[in-house]
Amino acid sequence: MTRLSTAFATLALGAVLLSGGTAYAGTTDCSDGSVLSFIDQRFDYKASRYLQANLDIVGIDRVSNTRIDYRDETHPIERVYCHAKVEMNDGRRRDLWYMIESGMGYAGLGERVRFCISGLDPWYVDGRQCRSVR
Repeated sequence: MTRLSTAFATLALGAVLLSGGTAYAGTTDCSDGSVLSFIDQRFDYKASRYLQANLDIVGIDRVSNTRIDYRDETHPIERVYCHAKVEMNDGRRRDLWYMIESGMGYAGLGERVRFCISGLDPWYVDGRQCRSVR
């Protein structure tokens, strides 16, 4: 039984390291390059696939930390809330809201990043004006 658990843990860790998805190794810095790069790449995918729009993030600036919910008895997951401005290829500047959740990556390892760009969530997945990631 121990061998099976060890093998599963090894496979899960390998999947996290190779996935390139939303798992990051312990970063809670809003301006971390890997987080911003992930948002840029993931938005490109979502814009073409779901919004069916030819939108692209040209630049991200004015990055700031807006709030931290530290892990305690009322918050089982540590969350860092962030805000930035994005320049889009259509010439508009929009608000980017995102959060980094500790321990929410694949199989509970690493971090998960959720983001929303104001005005580009037509189904209100993150609530009106990106409320859930503010």
